[in-house]
Amino acid sequence: MPAEIVTETCPAPACNLGQKEVERFLQELKKYMGFFEPTFRRVEQWKRSKTYVQGLLGNATRKNVEQMALGLGEKVRSLQYFVGQGRWEVESVIGVHQGLVGETLGEADGVALIDESSVVKQGHESVGVAAQYCGSVGKIANGQVGVYLGYASRKGYSLVESRLFMPAEWFEEGHAGQRVACGVPEDLAHQTKPEIGLELLEKAVNRGDLPFSWVAADALYGDSPAFRDGIAALGKWYFTEIKNTTPIWRTCPKVHVPRWKGHGRHPTRLRLRYASQHPLQVKQVLRNIPKQDWVQAVIKEGSQGPIACEFAFLRLIESRANLPAGELWLIIRRNLDDPTIIKYYFSNAPATTPLIELVRVSGMRWPIESIFKEAKSAVGFDHYELRSWSGWHHHMLLVSLAHHFLVRLRIRFQEQAPALTIYQVRLLLTAVLPLPAFDVPAALQRVQYYQKRNYVAYCSHRKSKLAQLATFAPNLAL
Repeated sequence: MPAEIVTETCPAPACNLGQKEVERFLQELKKYMGFFEPTFRRVEQWKRSKTYVQGLLGNATRKNVEQMALGLGEKVRSLQYFVGQGRWEVESVIGVHQGLVGETLGEADGVALIDESSVVKQGHESVGVAAQYCGSVGKIANGQVGVYLGYASRKGYSLVESRLFMPAEWFEEGHAGQRVACGVPEDLAHQTKPEIGLELLEKAVNRGDLPFSWVAADALYGDSPAFRDGIAALGKWYFTEIKNTTPIWRTCPKVHVPRWKGHGRHPTRLRLRYASQHPLQVKQVLRNIPKQDWVQAVIKEGSQGPIACEFAFLRLIESRANLPAGELWLIIRRNLDDPTIIKYYFSNAPATTPLIELVRVSGMRWPIESIFKEAKSAVGFDHYELRSWSGWHHHMLLVSLAHHFLVRLRIRFQEQAPALTIYQVRLLLTAVLPLPAFDVPAALQRVQYYQKRNYVAYCSHRKSKLAQLATFAPNLAL
């Protein structure tokens, strides 16, 4: 397998875009949003989707509904209703979006990505909020967690679909009122994150128009045999991280159905023929790998130079419930800079799979982290202030559209500017996005809006406070 590290410095990138090309960005945006017009039942909904996406792409420091609407000269309440409560065919929009992702990035050996991302919340009224592990802060915190389907190929990466994870406590009787208030579907049942991830993959396969052969995910999903079996049932190959304690056998142990001892029930379940054949943990395999079996390979060219690791590739038997569950790949990846950083992966790819292909796919899970980072920094992924089930999913879908549009622009003008980043594309786009004039009358109108909003909020809070004081001190003069 090729393991040569290219030592030549990459040539300095050129940006040959001129004013004409940048001015075409606006026309590209109109064309792009035009693809979604048939998915909305009313033209007003489509127009508000354009407004929302433009707001996400714009320069507002906080891309919540209020700031985007005010910055674009739109009615705040109208945009709030559209994204928070409006009824529009989400599945139709996702279908068109998925088709466009396939058109922009599609490759037969593309990689579907499953991962979760969290947003910390202060209150307890937002849908799905609970004390749970939030990766964004690296600890248990009060927040919401979404499960996301992304797509990556040699051409780039993009977000496809999102689903809010609902903690089990939200399905308890004590949360019944909150479920109704947040518009949670009545038929929604609790699902684990791997179950949600598999459902997102199944829906993507059923829609079509998104070519991929691989599914990559971290250990939360890789440690779920049902998740991996579901991927195999879809005819796809998984490449999933696993815990270093996952049990395996180097060779397949013999099994049998024990003889009946003449009393009790007849045995029907398979057991190990030799009880001494205990499975190993994958980390125990590490020390028995000969030095010559480790291969150094470059995963990709990073922003600071080539990213290279050591790999070991083994065919072995997975253990499930102390029984052999079939042969698969164990891929071990060891960091060259810090050999203590070791990752373990399972894959159901054929035994004939070229090792260089396994190296390529090992580096294809990182794009989902890049998607989250770009979406949060560039298009308001975590800026929403919406409490409802519909609001969360509408926002995440429109964020996906906004991010993918930047990806399309980057690829569309790749020849003139091969090193253009998502952030740089958005920077250029904001130079041509139309904005209403912000003159003295507009400033006065904004001030009047803020004063009215603040007064309404004051009255509401005061009413609640008076009711509370009346309970605690009925004789207090108010």
